[in-house]
Amino acid sequence: FFNPTFGSRISRTLFENIDDITASVIVDEIKESIRNFEPRVELLDVQAFPNFDNNQFDVTIIYEIIGSDIPPQELQFALQPTR
Repeated sequence: FFNPTFGSRISRTLFENIDDITASVIVDEIKESIRNFEPRVELLDVQAFPNFDNNQFDVTIIYEIIGSDIPPQELQFALQPTR
């Protein structure tokens, strides 16, 4: 069913200044979304770094899958505005 609270507001931040403050907002949005909507993982760390040369934020998420004996997983990706 449609859930209007599902997801995050990260897309709004991608058109803000590329700086540490915006990176902190992105980290908070990712943490909140994973904690609210992904009960199968335990979030260990989220990092976002401004990449001024490419007009993007480089993001790393580290998490463990609950109930699994595999080591923590790391996901890296870039967030950039699209027009």
